[in-house]
Amino acid sequence: MVDIDPLTELTIKLSRQTLTAKSKYTAICRCVLQCIPKTNRVSLWKFDDARSSIHCLMLLTDEGKPEEPDIVLTQLQYPDYFSAIIQRETVTASDARNHPDTRCFAKDYFRNNDIFSMLDFIFHHDFRPVGIICCESVGEQVEWDNMDESMLRRTASIVSMFFDER
Repeated sequence: MVDIDPLTELTIKLSRQTLTAKSKYTAICRCVLQCIPKTNRVSLWKFDDARSSIHCLMLLTDEGKPEEPDIVLTQLQYPDYFSAIIQRETVTASDARNHPDTRCFAKDYFRNNDIFSMLDFIFHHDFRPVGIICCESVGEQVEWDNMDESMLRRTASIVSMFFDER
């Protein structure tokens, strides 16, 4: 049997038209967990049409089963984060609780979920930003490096090729 790297495997899975949306979201999250070892919690988010809120499509930890939590985060609640992610398409916060773009999550979201580091990247559909892949480190702070950022960028590019908003 040929060993296929996680990004190639993700490309093959996402290209299958018969796969359900939930199966695709799970495949994306599993790929990120494999490609970015410092991540132990991955979530996939979708923007509303105005890009003023994001809704969690899928959440996966390195030890759990996929979840579809009913979480919505709004630009009104977290203006610094929304401004940063929309302008730069990425947020890299090794010290997420104190980083200017992410400290807005410190009191509720980070503390409630024991999150210390966050690495996010936008994915697109028809060249429009439609969602975010979010990598988090739970339980300890990690230093994201260029390889982590590159792998997330490559994953987001693959997701952008196959993401269907329906």
